[in-house]
Amino acid sequence: MTTEIDALILWAWEHDAAWVETLQDAFSRRSLSCVALHYEDWRDLPAWLDSGELRARLAIDRVWDWGGDYARHVPAVRRNIPIVLNDYDLVSRAWSKPAMHYACIAHGLRAPHMIVLPSFAAAPDIAQPDLTPLGPRFSVKGAHSGGSGVLQPASSWEDVLRLRQDWPNDETALSAWVEPACLGGRRAWFRVFYACGAAFPCWSDDLTHEQIPVTPAEETRWGLDILRGMAQQIAGLCGLNLFSTEICLDARHLWLVVDYVNEPCDYRAKSSVPNGVPDDIVTAIAERIAAWAARYRRRC
Repeated sequence: MTTEIDALILWAWEHDAAWVETLQDAFSRRSLSCVALHYEDWRDLPAWLDSGELRARLAIDRVWDWGGDYARHVPAVRRNIPIVLNDYDLVSRAWSKPAMHYACIAHGLRAPHMIVLPSFAAAPDIAQPDLTPLGPRFSVKGAHSGGSGVLQPASSWEDVLRLRQDWPNDETALSAWVEPACLGGRRAWFRVFYACGAAFPCWSDDLTHEQIPVTPAEETRWGLDILRGMAQQIAGLCGLNLFSTEICLDARHLWLVVDYVNEPCDYRAKSSVPNGVPDDIVTAIAERIAAWAARYRRRC
């Protein structure tokens, strides 16, 4: 017997439970069939897909980035499910900070000056490059790493040599440290969530990481509608349907892309964790995904 559904959600992180439920509710309101499978329940997923026992039009994969056994279903998904909300290859490309940095710069977006160093494994002993363009303080990150809490600035080559050993198999990206301007008493650091053609900008204090929706009045008063346009540009560059980006108005009043593409994102709601995504935005993102899936279904 074959089960045919509109959307298949794959997840494993315990804190994703509420987000998955929000997605399911959004699909249900559009009379779309949606099945969410936790990692413990879909060890036979490749066989189900290859045999035709399970057929889906769309996959939303919240687990493959963990790698290993959590990614063994990917070839079967590629073979059998026509659309993945975020294409695997495009996500892999977007994880590269240097690739996204140079793509943004090439298309007219500003970003802090970046220097890319080879991995520690490939070049344990490297000569010091000219760090002057970075200024007195700069960030040091793995070129493909995700978030790791509150980042502290570095100020010396010794800091770089020490930190790059924390991700020995990855390149190291050095970026000029950005100090945001203040708008209405708030630090002008923003996280913009992008979902299937729509952008949802939030104030996102770089010190506290508290996220607050940007209001229409604030967009008008300070010209913050630029955030939506920049997010749309980044979406065109990375090709993803769902991600977030961080954008800052710096002390010189220049708009900078400071963290290019974050995917997957943490969609825990603000009502459940202090630094979560505002509840209304979590719901709106789910609604955009469901509406996009509904349009795709009508075209099939």
